[in-house]
Amino acid sequence: MINNNFRILIVLFIGVTTSIMSQKLVTSIDSTSIFIGEEINYKLEIYSDSLPEIKFPESESFTSMEVLKIYDTDTIVSNDKYIVSKKYALTNFDAASYILSKQKVVFGDTTLFSDSKKIEVKLVEVDTSKQGLYAIKPNIEMSKLDIFLTRANSFANDYMSILILILILVLLYIYRNKIFGNKEFKYEKSPYQKAKDDINVLIRSGYTADKGAKGYYSKLSFIIRNFLEIKVFDHSLESTTNELLFELKKIKSSGELKLTTSTLNNLHQILQTADLVKFAKYHPDEDIAKKDTEKIKIIVDEINNILPEPTMQELKKDYEFHQKLLKQERSKKIKKAIIVFTGILVSGILISSILFGFTYVKDTILRNDNLILLETKNWVTTEYGAPGITIETPEVLTRKLSEPNFKYLNSTNLSEFSFKNNDNSMQIYVSNTKFNDKIKPEDFQKYIDYSLDIIETMGLSNIVIKYENFTTANEAEGIRVYGSADFMDSNSDKIISGKYSILGFFTENGFKQLIIIQKDDIYLNDITDNVISSVELIKKQQ
Repeated sequence: MINNNFRILIVLFIGVTTSIMSQKLVTSIDSTSIFIGEEINYKLEIYSDSLPEIKFPESESFTSMEVLKIYDTDTIVSNDKYIVSKKYALTNFDAASYILSKQKVVFGDTTLFSDSKKIEVKLVEVDTSKQGLYAIKPNIEMSKLDIFLTRANSFANDYMSILILILILVLLYIYRNKIFGNKEFKYEKSPYQKAKDDINVLIRSGYTADKGAKGYYSKLSFIIRNFLEIKVFDHSLESTTNELLFELKKIKSSGELKLTTSTLNNLHQILQTADLVKFAKYHPDEDIAKKDTEKIKIIVDEINNILPEPTMQELKKDYEFHQKLLKQERSKKIKKAIIVFTGILVSGILISSILFGFTYVKDTILRNDNLILLETKNWVTTEYGAPGITIETPEVLTRKLSEPNFKYLNSTNLSEFSFKNNDNSMQIYVSNTKFNDKIKPEDFQKYIDYSLDIIETMGLSNIVIKYENFTTANEAEGIRVYGSADFMDSNSDKIISGKYSILGFFTENGFKQLIIIQKDDIYLNDITDNVISSVELIKKQQ
């Protein structure tokens, strides 16, 4: 009985052991010591004789690290064995020691746990005993062509709006006659003067009995009829000769106009001759035509002399009419000039927008403060501190004489300099701090975090933090902390999006830093990039 029970226990033990040994979880990681933001690969591998459903941990399980990427599950079959693996890309942006806890993997009805791992995240590898300060980089020789192109580009940027205006004025001057015209407005001739001038023109044109009789007498008839139409009887042009003479006699009888019998007879005779020429193909001799023309001149003079003097109301009406004509003529010229000027202006802006971009042209014309600051002709290169940080800025930074913003425990703030633009949308600080004791590498993070706390007290919120190593143009090594942030706009009292950058340089017992806080603006972004790229550290003279 005992032997049977013992055999059963042995069989059960062997079964359980075989089941456990058929499933194995192996944990691997390619590095346990990284710099801030550096990527490491964490891998879980299951070795098994069978292939049930497997559930690997999700990203939420890695509480102490940030998961950058989860790779697809990979399965390999080798010698009737299954190797199922899952890889994770991890990192961390805070310098410290972390314990990556055991990860749970569900294998069918079995739960397996990985090994825990200790990971060291370092700020930056800087040896303060060897970190030096460096001389300013030498001047780079530029070719004559490069110098010319640089100056030409600078001139175009500085004086674009003036150039556009000059171009418009030159085009207006070239086409001034077409735009404004070179003829002065003249009063319209009086009916009397117009009739006299038309008769003189007709006389100069000459008369030929066989060829020009019809045209000559048609014009002669029109001259007298048109004069009568305006000054005596308003249906003179459309009336027949008899109808016209009948109306003129009525006017004479009513006493409205003192027409003489000889005037009416002469007029009747000339109009009848004109009718004969027009309808009966009559060709008067040249002498007759000359006499008829002279008679028409006399008739026009006689009628004009007996016309009543215009009343004040008529004179006023005539004056207002001519003033209206003058105003209309002036308005036409002004409208034409405005259309041409607008066309040239729009064309100039369009061409400039294609060449330089619409936003840039718009801001140039409207004199955007940040663009003006970016295009300041002579940026200032200055060393702040002794020795300190050398940077190039649109305007020189001023020394802060009162309590500095960036002050640390167990330290002496040697100097702090600052700059703010017109609307406080950009702030630049340079801080030089000396500590009473040597700085330990493990304290770097503490001082950087304290700088972040200080800029947060300046009104920044929702700060996103990124770290990277930074090397100046003259090969001084430091740390750059940067990212996005929100801050209060002093003009509108609204929260606006912005950016910040902190460049920190540690020496054996010193901390030098450049801090830039700015609104998210294309021109301020360029200013920040230019300032950061100009940073250099000067070696202290021995």
